[in-house]
Amino acid sequence: MIMPLSESLSDSFFKEVDPVRRGLGLFHHLNDVCYFVKNPEGRFIAANEALVLLLGYSRESDVLGKTDFELVPTYLADHYLKDDQKVLLHGEQIVNKVELVTRNDLSVYWYTTTKVPVYGKNGSIIGLEGVTREFKAASSALGAYPELFKVIDFVEEKYPEKICVADMASRANLSVRTFERQFKKRFNLSPIAYLKKVRINAACRKLIHGNHTIARIAMDCGFCDQSYMTKEFARLMQITPQVYRDTHLR
Repeated sequence: MIMPLSESLSDSFFKEVDPVRRGLGLFHHLNDVCYFVKNPEGRFIAANEALVLLLGYSRESDVLGKTDFELVPTYLADHYLKDDQKVLLHGEQIVNKVELVTRNDLSVYWYTTTKVPVYGKNGSIIGLEGVTREFKAASSALGAYPELFKVIDFVEEKYPEKICVADMASRANLSVRTFERQFKKRFNLSPIAYLKKVRINAACRKLIHGNHTIARIAMDCGFCDQSYMTKEFARLMQITPQVYRDTHLR
């Protein structure tokens, strides 16, 4: 059950975790890293400027006290809540999870998110803190693997065309087996899964910012037909392309 945020809760939270307040000061100066802290009810206790702007607001106060359900579409908030509960209820760490984030222009893009529990002085979990970065930027921070980034660029440019794992492996000058292993190790998903995410992301943009039919969008985004795109779209987004379009055009 989501409880209303109170000043005393916010104050007591930061008295418990002074390092978080100090950390927020640092993250305020990192434009490519979105930093946030949530209380046990999932309400934002802190958010740096990068996250505030990403969500389409101008001041931290516009975000504080709100839950994801008040800031982003429900189908995304549902995903965020599941991960939050793993952290808040069980103390699990969510590390470098690739997930969709809605930008302030209503477009969506893939970001890498890490969430960890925040413990109070008595050892109990009193909240969570996390960072999220655009997928490509976050991936580059994982190490110097230029051969894999060539593949990222290749997929983003050629996603409307027919692409197979062998095509991607050749761009990295690696065998298919080695390429698949390295790609999954560095990015936490398979090459084909990444290709599908890029295509779904492109479909999201076209659904919002164009008036083409879903069948046309499916072909333009590299899917063999509308039925297959709808299936993959619903699997990844937990919503159909038509409902997604209707939701964002209201």
